[in-house]
Amino acid sequence: MIVCFAATLAACNTTTLDPRRGLAPQPQALIAQSERVGAQASSPVLIRIFKQSKELELWRKTSDGSYAFVKMYEICAYSGELGPKTKQGDRQAPEGFYTVGASQLNYHSIRYLSLNTGYPNVYDRIHGYTGAALMIHGGCDSAGCFAIEDQPMQEVFTAIREAVRAGQKSVQIQIYPFRMNFWNMLEYKNDKRMNFWQQLIVGYDQFEATHREINVSVVHGKYVVN
Repeated sequence: MIVCFAATLAACNTTTLDPRRGLAPQPQALIAQSERVGAQASSPVLIRIFKQSKELELWRKTSDGSYAFVKMYEICAYSGELGPKTKQGDRQAPEGFYTVGASQLNYHSIRYLSLNTGYPNVYDRIHGYTGAALMIHGGCDSAGCFAIEDQPMQEVFTAIREAVRAGQKSVQIQIYPFRMNFWNMLEYKNDKRMNFWQQLIVGYDQFEATHREINVSVVHGKYVVN
């Protein structure tokens, strides 16, 4: 078993990697689906992840400025439990609001292709959370990452790549423990992580209502959605 889940070619010292994967054209089926919902092959992208249901959503911006749902991908593996990642080695996948830029696209990943979620973000660093290289990647095993198998990763990677090439400065990734509807929040109302989740639900609700990228900051150690 390879232990460098989303490392670079140099770090893994492997000859099995093919950098052409990341340069391949965006799949025509994904372009067609994007056009059906009013977006284009290079439209800005937004990602939502739900741990409990193991779902990754790809959204694309339309001409009116809102984002339209394009496709759902199964997360075949993530490690840890519900709740945020807090320290290096806890094998926990992160939760919160993150951004991906061009430098976070890994064309040489040992896991087919990968992108760095941006953990730790400002919120994580303020709270002293540690860890690095928390990825969304191909394959189907994880040590704190989100694995979605190779072909889905090809689609997500090329969609983000084309959006960034077309001028999107950063892609927002919203990572939630579950769909934060009334019934799920009621089920977990006594959970020790509820204080943290109450911060996330503001962003969840706003996006559900507007389908527009949320404006997130960190004030006094808490996420604030404007």
